Amino acid sequence: MRQIQVRRNGNSCLLRWSYQDENYSLTWGNWNNAEEKARLSYCAKLIYQDCLVGQFDTTLNKYNLWLQGITYSGNGGGVKPAEARFPPLIEMLQQRIEDNYNSADVGLLGTLKAYKKLIKTSADAKAFIKWLTDTRGLSPSSTKRYLAILQVLRKDLFEGITVRVGEKPKANPFTKAEVNQILSHLKVDKHYSHYHDFILLLFNTGVRTSEAIGLLWKHIDLPKRKIHIYETLGRHKGNTSVRERRTTKNTKYRIVPINNTVYLMLLKRPKGKPEDLVFTTPTGKCIDDHNISQRCWKVTLKTLSIPHRSLYQTRHTFASHCIDSGMTIQETADITGHDIKVLYKHYLGSVKKPKLPEL
Repeated sequence: MRQIQVRRNGNSCLLRWSYQDENYSLTWGNWNNAEEKARLSYCAKLIYQDCLVGQFDTTLNKYNLWLQGITYSGNGGGVKPAEARFPPLIEMLQQRIEDNYNSADVGLLGTLKAYKKLIKTSADAKAFIKWLTDTRGLSPSSTKRYLAILQVLRKDLFEGITVRVGEKPKANPFTKAEVNQILSHLKVDKHYSHYHDFILLLFNTGVRTSEAIGLLWKHIDLPKRKIHIYETLGRHKGNTSVRERRTTKNTKYRIVPINNTVYLMLLKRPKGKPEDLVFTTPTGKCIDDHNISQRCWKVTLKTLSIPHRSLYQTRHTFASHCIDSGMTIQETADITGHDIKVLYKHYLGSVKKPKLPEL
């Protein structure tokens, strides 16, 4: 028997499966409601497990009641105590991680285990969120991120809770002078010159670090001066030292034009086979973004007395300078893969400052 997947049926969510040569279906929730879709997905696993062990309820009462938060008693219904209506939060989160690995989910899982208290009521939920900031010392943004996950898992407990997060400042891009300093220094650095081309590409294309790490020669069309971006080399779930190839962050394919600086750099690099990585470590291994950030990048900025910003700020720098050069928000978004609202909010005006009139 195959795993049961949530399908779309108009605006509703649908499960469809077969058991002992009989076909079954279950419709529940709105397709555009992430919480309802996630709950039906979890129910699909319960159905699948029941079928495997021969405990499938052919009337579907058990599963309809479960979707409503009611535990089926087997004798026509009945409600058990509220805390028994749902699997424990830790169990639900472990299942969510197994289905779709996410570092924030893993962090929350460890935090829930450290809390060592059951969360059964709305009061318990509020106490846990308070504990995150008061005792655990989490920032408002991290707490809000965890809360969003918990609201998907148990909307009934966490939906009324809010966390206020102060607005982030605009991106702090590197100036052109700083970019030239960094690249000029790396070109002759006896320890880190190997990474000059990699960082030059980041500054001049705005690609995500994982996209640059996973860039293959087959993705580059030098005659047409284009880079095709549709996959990354991200960290493997459960083992961050291992990389796995997957789609881009927003799953969208885009084309990044190659300017003269990048064109000349790529022209000089030794060409590999289509499936070979364009950039590697000196020993030919996959680049580790954490290592390059903590060593090459951090040391270079310190040596040049340039205020430290993360390696990811190369992407912010590219987007900000594109807008400052006169490119439209839409043109910039098409190249970088950003959401237009994000560009408006965080990048517009981050490089070129308005000059106030003297009255």
